[in-house]
Amino acid sequence: MIEYENLHNLNKSLFEEYKTAFNEVLESGWYILGNKVKEFEKQFATYCNTKHCVGVANGLDALNLSLRAFNFEKGSEVIVPSNTYIATILSIVENGLQPILVEPDLATYNINPKLIEQAITPKTKAIMVVHLYGKVCEMDAILSIAKKHNLKVIEDCAQSHGAKFKGQLSGSFGDFAAHSFYPTKNLGALGDAGLLQQMMKRLLIK
Repeated sequence: MIEYENLHNLNKSLFEEYKTAFNEVLESGWYILGNKVKEFEKQFATYCNTKHCVGVANGLDALNLSLRAFNFEKGSEVIVPSNTYIATILSIVENGLQPILVEPDLATYNINPKLIEQAITPKTKAIMVVHLYGKVCEMDAILSIAKKHNLKVIEDCAQSHGAKFKGQLSGSFGDFAAHSFYPTKNLGALGDAGLLQQMMKRLLIK
């Protein structure tokens, strides 16, 4: 039998570093948020060249918060790739919005920019792109469409930590970017975790 994955073996070479870090947190007595989280938020924001990064429980929470911040009217439409994971769709539905599925480009499996405009209606408020398999979507074309139709752009970066499009890191294109640090992701935690990035000049989440 071939194992699908083995997280124990994957992380084994880092066990001693993990133990040191765990002991530091254990001895501090600060088990929720704290300086370690604040330090990671600052470092990740600097790395991605974004204004704000906020740690959250998981990637779904990050997507939920990004949509909630805009306070879109219920029933508004959000364009999203048809081949994304269910969490992306759940974030839209949980905010009372309507997902509008657009097919991917078969060469990249990312959303096909050439099909986006035909899916836009008067109810469309945002495009939620999903960077899959370490490949960033064609953000120049997508941002051009968003600007033309006055749409917000949210990036689902669960599979694209460190990936670039024309020299620019994923998560630094849209109004918000959501990251997942689920153990099997490109940058995985020992447990579930997520992060919300913001490119706006002022923080909308209250």
